[in-house]
Amino acid sequence: MTSYFKKYVTALASAKDYVAQWSSDHVYADEALIVPFPTLAIFDPTKHVWSVNIKAWLYLPFEGKKLKSYLPSLPSFITRKPNETTNEDTTKIDADDKLCASVPTEENNKIDEQNGETSDDDDMYEDALEDALNEQTENPGRLGLFFVGNSVKIVTKSIINGVEHLLQPSDESGFIEQQLDLPDKEISSLCTQIQPGCDDKKFEYEIQVNDSKIENQSKPFKCIIYVLAPHGVSVISDIDDTIKITKVLSKRSLLKHTFYSYFKPVDGMSELYRKWSEQKCQFHYVSASPWQLYPALRCFLEKYKYPMGTMNLRKFTWSLKFLKPPDTYKNEIITQIINAYPLRKYICVGDSGELDPEIYSKLYETFPDNIAHIFIRDICSDPECLPACHERYVKVFENVPKERWTVFKDPSQAETNINKLIV
Repeated sequence: MTSYFKKYVTALASAKDYVAQWSSDHVYADEALIVPFPTLAIFDPTKHVWSVNIKAWLYLPFEGKKLKSYLPSLPSFITRKPNETTNEDTTKIDADDKLCASVPTEENNKIDEQNGETSDDDDMYEDALEDALNEQTENPGRLGLFFVGNSVKIVTKSIINGVEHLLQPSDESGFIEQQLDLPDKEISSLCTQIQPGCDDKKFEYEIQVNDSKIENQSKPFKCIIYVLAPHGVSVISDIDDTIKITKVLSKRSLLKHTFYSYFKPVDGMSELYRKWSEQKCQFHYVSASPWQLYPALRCFLEKYKYPMGTMNLRKFTWSLKFLKPPDTYKNEIITQIINAYPLRKYICVGDSGELDPEIYSKLYETFPDNIAHIFIRDICSDPECLPACHERYVKVFENVPKERWTVFKDPSQAETNINKLIV
């Protein structure tokens, strides 16, 4: 039997063939779509300016060969055919649900904890998945965002406080990343409080394609920049298997939960984060998941009432790189966050599925005055593994004071009083 790994490699090869047909002079849809990402502004006290990090992904809906013809090459657990014909009413999902990955229920998203398989009820959404993949709309399906046309050297502009700032052209994959320096006085006039009585603030900006040849300019897309106070508490949180069930230990389940299955939250984590948020904590989500998942992840956070914050995801390429351990990437991103606000206290939250304990313990050794506490959600369900897991934690956190780290299975076991955590 062909392994799922081989099927995945086949899918990658097919995808590369699909992407290869694009060229700069190909006919695309009329309007480029932009996905801006929420980022941090960093204050430079010597110059009294804020460095605003503009980060976005620009793509063009493709009007060529339909992706549907490539679906058979994808792993069967992503795009399998339903065994039985379902009623048309049960297979229709509105555009928002396709993008947001919908809200799983007992009836439509039962997951077998033993083998990672979904129930038969999951099959009835296959038709809706194909619809989402083939739609060339502003709300493409989650998997469809991995097969869109990326523009080359398209110039964009950001609009901040009514002033247009011309940005550098996007790279070959459609990514835009640039820093703009804005005076402290201007930023102060733009910002609003994130919460009443909170010194942490935010402001909204717009970004759109800049093309003087276009008679009717493309519409702007809005995003948030977070402007935090020098002192305060931030939560740095992983996503997969920390707040969202992904099962990263199984590559088969990882691909399925990434590309197909409805996002399912980890019970109790939203409640824990909201309690911390009520105490004026700010959140930074750091994950090795690809940027193309941001629209669905944003909607996931909103639907399950997680506090919003900055989002740091990894650049996706059609290779096996995104399956590699994320320790280097996550270490770099978290280091940038802490260096941007070196006087704040940080609570790091992750899980035992991959390398979060190792990543956070090394970061603690580098930033012992900043990292107030480390929380690790233990995802092991085999009682026989308990001694090995315990030994791992003791070894990993040998240079971290015992009162600075907590391993839990139930989020209700985690300390909710921020003052106790940062003392």
